[in-house]
Amino acid sequence: MKKILLLVCLIFCSCISDDTIEVSKYPIITTIKEITDVYDINLDLSGKSETCSVHKYFDGSVELEYTYDLIETDRYSPLYYSITISKERSVREAKKAYQLTNGAYNIVTSSFGQGTEEVKNINLPGDDSFYAIRTYDGEPNGVLLTIRDGKFIYNLITSGIYTEDHSLVKEVILPEIENLKRFAIVE
Repeated sequence: MKKILLLVCLIFCSCISDDTIEVSKYPIITTIKEITDVYDINLDLSGKSETCSVHKYFDGSVELEYTYDLIETDRYSPLYYSITISKERSVREAKKAYQLTNGAYNIVTSSFGQGTEEVKNINLPGDDSFYAIRTYDGEPNGVLLTIRDGKFIYNLITSGIYTEDHSLVKEVILPEIENLKRFAIVE
């Protein structure tokens, strides 16, 4: 019985989350405010549709998550926009996490009328990278971007915004994640 109780405690204590993170402390995150500064898109800038959190795992890995989720709306442009940055314990674990992420992309985007069109003609940073335009019923509607640089992984998922000329990724996102290897959780 003690072993089961200990196991349950370990599971519940394996992650410490903080949902009161100030996104402005992380210049590596491209916020929706920055998106509206570049593109003419009507988004809710009140902060009510945004979340930012840090997850610290017992194994020493950490994750920063920023999400804007406002799909069901008549007042604003519908958009799902999510950035997750993680620092794994080792390069080996980061490679596995990168592969799992891309495997999950394949499963999700091959169902419910969704798909991807991989973009290979853009020079992306990092040791591994994947960039694709998301489609819904054959029409472009978002972006998938994953970059692994050493122990660090950057993931971007959007539904509701993409650019045909890839300027969203090339000119807005990539400059902010240029120093991915320097990512650290701000205390």
